[in-house]
Parts: sequence; structure tokens; C-alpha cells
Amino acid sequence: MPLERCLNEIKSEGAIPAHTVLYELSNLTSDQVEQFGSTWSEVTPQRRLAIVDRLVSLAQDSAELDFSVVLRRCIEDEEEEVRRRAIEGLWEYEERQLIPVLCRTLQGDSSTKVRATAAMGLGKFASLAEEGKLLRRDGQRIQECLMKSLVNQKEEMEVRRRALESVAVFSANGIADHIKKAYNSSSLELRCSAIYAMGKTGEPLWLSILVKELKSSTAALRYEASSACGELGEEDAIPHLIPLIGDDDLQVQLAAIRAIGSIGGPLAKKALRRCLKSGDPAVEDAAREYLEMAETMEDPLGFKY
Repeated sequence: MPLERCLNEIKSEGAIPAHTVLYELSNLTSDQVEQFGSTWSEVTPQRRLAIVDRLVSLAQDSAELDFSVVLRRCIEDEEEEVRRRAIEGLWEYEERQLIPVLCRTLQGDSSTKVRATAAMGLGKFASLAEEGKLLRRDGQRIQECLMKSLVNQKEEMEVRRRALESVAVFSANGIADHIKKAYNSSSLELRCSAIYAMGKTGEPLWLSILVKELKSSTAALRYEASSACGELGEEDAIPHLIPLIGDDDLQVQLAAIRAIGSIGGPLAKKALRRCLKSGDPAVEDAAREYLEMAETMEDPLGFKY
């Protein structure tokens, strides 16, 4: 049987199984997952991590492969890096069965890194809930779980700031105060998270702060402010984003281009067209991609009048 061959190669000490062998872990049934679990417990931690990495990579390369059942099983792994990587591998998984798993992980995992990754993973579901794509009780559960970690003074800062980033999409009382508190912190990481959260709120009231941070001497703050402006989608931000196309930091440049393209409009398209002659392949490629996005936003059906 192909699955048995795959499991035998997984627990061997040889090379990591070939792609075609690992394909057999796609779309496993519940009985097959139990069979996988029995084999998995016999594999060394380093080998388990290497296989999870390979599965995540394969799934990213092919939409036809679905290792979500296996990755969900790996969230219970004894090795923290395997758990963390498994959650990352489920970024595109939108089935609500993952919500309680991530909530339990956020509240109970022994690893700070894993709890922080779980908080980030819940951010996607928070957005789905706010868009009305999940049951109301799912949204309430996500919000309560994230807020519990955010206000827990004994929780590590890395977890709390990731919880802030994820919970910001909810229009709940008190979230704006948490964002302000984080923004006024002396911690660069917290300030970055606060700016990220400002964009996720969708509230234009944060625009004046974001515009100010576009001129920050710290590249990380300029990057987050650019991305947040793109999330808000306010055309008033474009004149302030255009100077960052020539920023000393390439990541800031690309964030500004993404934001300008996401916002769209005549000024955005003009700025992106100028980027096509920058001489920097990365900048030109990004400008081309987001210029197409800006034009599609104006003419979604492809009609030119």
C-alpha cells in the first residue's frame, strides 16, 4: 500500500522521503491519521521537523495537496518547533475546526513562540468573523481568547503583541485604548504591533499617526506605517507614501508600493508607472504587479470606456 510505504520511509533514518512519497499524506482519512500518529511517535524530533517543513513547502507549491489533517495532528507534537511550524503551515486553512485548536494552544501551550504563532493564526479567523464568514459564536470565542492573552500581565510580550495585532479587526470597546498604550510604549516591537493594528482596525482616525510614522527614522516603523496605510485604503495617504518609493530600505520601498497599489486611484497609478523605470528589478516587478491591481480595482471586469 502506498501509505504504508510512505510511513515506513518516514520512520526510517535515511533521507527525507521523496515528494512523490509524501504526497500519500494528502487528504488522509481519520483511520489513516491514527495510523500516521502511531508512526510519527517513533520518529526523531529533527526528522519530524524536516518532514513538516517539506509538507508545508509542497502544499504551498500545489493547491491540489491538502496536508491540513496531518498538520493539525502535528500541533500536538512534543517538539515546540514542530508545533509552531505546523500552525504556520495552516495559514490558508479556513475551516472552523481549527479555531478551538488554536485557542487551546494560545492559552495552554508551554512555548512562548508557539503561543505567539497561535495568536497570529487566529488573526485570519478574526478577519473572517468580522466579515461575517463565520458563526457569531466563533467570532466571540476568538475575540475572548485573544483579549484574554492581551490583558494577561503575566503573559510574554511577544504573545500579547501578536494578540493585539489579531484582535484589532474587531470593533470592540477598549481595543483602541490597547493600541494607544502599545503605541506609546518604549518597546519598538510593541510600537510596530500597534501600528500594524491601526491598519487592521480599518479606522481612518489613525491616519494622522500613520502619516507621521512614515517619516520615522526607524525603518521598521516606516514599513509598518506603509502597510497600515494600505490596509486603511485612504487616498489621502498616497502623497505621503510616494517619497518612500525611494527609501534607503528595500522592504520599506516595497511596502510603500504595495500600499499605493492597494489604495489605487489616478495619483497611485502615476506613481507606480514612474517606478517601472527605477532600474531596480524588485521595485519594477512590485510596481508592475500593483499597477495591475490598481487598474483592476478601477475596471474589475476589464472594460475600458
